Amino acid sequence: MQIRRLIFLLLALLIVLPLASCAAAPSEDVATQELLLETDFSEIGSWPEMLDVESGTAVQLTNDGYELSSNSAAYVWGFGQEKYEDVVLETAVRQLSSEQNNAYGLVCRASDADSRNGYYFLISGDGLVSIRRVERNLSSPIVDWTPHSAVRQGARTNSLRAICAGDYLALYVNNQLVAEGEDGRFSSGHLGFAASGSEDGSVQVAFNTLSVRAAEISQ
Repeated sequence: MQIRRLIFLLLALLIVLPLASCAAAPSEDVATQELLLETDFSEIGSWPEMLDVESGTAVQLTNDGYELSSNSAAYVWGFGQEKYEDVVLETAVRQLSSEQNNAYGLVCRASDADSRNGYYFLISGDGLVSIRRVERNLSSPIVDWTPHSAVRQGARTNSLRAICAGDYLALYVNNQLVAEGEDGRFSSGHLGFAASGSEDGSVQVAFNTLSVRAAEISQ
């Protein structure tokens, strides 16, 4: 009986170990370099704020962090003033609203602080992920909306990591690579955050931290 049990355990290990090594590997090796920006949003006036009662959108610094909210499917965004080229962005974001049909995440290479243009690295409250290019108010998928188990659904906290290095774009959620692609439309610009609700309801999220490091694709 003990020998049979040992054989069973060995067979189980032979099955489990290959499955454990099947996690997605990135197509590019990106090296992070010097720290360019780090904030916990505790400093008043450190990021732009906006309140539009008519459209039901708000971007504001609160005790929860940098908070974005919207009552519509249009993106609301908050971008920093500095411009960057090749970077790795990391943040922790918590969904505060109950509706799960939404989108929120990081943005890099935005054309200017008053435009929606840029690369969007997004998750949704119902467990989807996407990388998108937004230009002239049109959102085009680089990686279309796809369900992924790495996303903690609903009113929970997720860690996000976005890579913008050359034409290479990648999104990590809770330390797992969930989407990657290539696009050469934008080479530099502002960075920050975006969120949108849907026809099903509003969105409210709070970004607790942000770190930005220079990035370079390893040869």
